[in-house]
Amino acid sequence: MKKKFPLLTMALSLSWLTPSMATVPTLAETFATNVFMYNGTSSQRAKIDLAEQKLREVIQSEEFKNRVINFTYNGTKRFVDNNGLTNTQIYYKILNAAEKLLPVIDNELDLNIKTYYSSSSTVGYTSSNINYINFNTKYLNSYSLSETAKTMVHEWLHKLGFGHAYSYSTSRNYSVPYGIGKIMMELVAKI
Repeated sequence: MKKKFPLLTMALSLSWLTPSMATVPTLAETFATNVFMYNGTSSQRAKIDLAEQKLREVIQSEEFKNRVINFTYNGTKRFVDNNGLTNTQIYYKILNAAEKLLPVIDNELDLNIKTYYSSSSTVGYTSSNINYINFNTKYLNSYSLSETAKTMVHEWLHKLGFGHAYSYSTSRNYSVPYGIGKIMMELVAKI
């Protein structure tokens, strides 16, 4: 017996070989970034610009979504210092991108950066009442692209209202800024 639709049958039988379409929400596909640097050298600005591009690509990716939603601390899917939110709610809070000082859901990471120099071990910092982050050039100048993107997203997550313990503790690495910063660094390094 001759098959009526041999090409369709063959396509269906090979469909398991074809990678499935990404399952990220539209908010991820349309996620945008708006990074402005107040000062700094041209090479520092170039590094920030490239890190911004990679950061956006990562947030738009299915792997980022999966890593955030499946993040675990002590065997439980959750972040430390999560403001009472589930991992999925944190993921959507990132995509909504409503910063505390500009609480408009605009689906855009808005980040203003000021550079400074300090011989301290502080890579960067932000304050809840200012609209920019501070990035120590001691680190910016030597950081890889993935470390730069990690710092940018870490400080931006403070702008979304996420914090972490001031003093070092093992659990601090599992806070939203540190946990997602690490995810960002690992995924940017893979690009």
